[in-house]
Amino acid sequence: MGRGLYNIVVLLDLKKAFRVDTVNYEILLRKFERYGFGNKALDLLSNYLTNRTQRCQLNGMLSDQRGITCGIPQGSILGPLLFIIYINDLPNCLKHTTPRMFADDTSLTAVGKTLNEAEEIANKDLKNIK
Repeated sequence: MGRGLYNIVVLLDLKKAFRVDTVNYEILLRKFERYGFGNKALDLLSNYLTNRTQRCQLNGMLSDQRGITCGIPQGSILGPLLFIIYINDLPNCLKHTTPRMFADDTSLTAVGKTLNEAEEIANKDLKNIK
């Protein structure tokens, strides 16, 4: 940040990461492997995450069981650690903004000579987040 420059701060709340439908198991396991976890630890983690099912109950009616194919188990003690590993490399895809991360909150700061330029810079990196 400097004098005479425009700054845009984009606040991202990544709470959706804890929803059942967002964290891809294969990607998460590859990240653990990249951090040096061995085959036994990866197998244990894979067994913990896969072959889970869920049901819903509404007005006394119980749904059929459905398989859960992705996501971090709700209320799990490992949930925060799994999430941190999952998003830890997020700054690597941000080439134009300055990221600041804490738990599931992330901010991106874009700086430009004009407000329009700062907005374009912020949007470039937002497109890189997948």
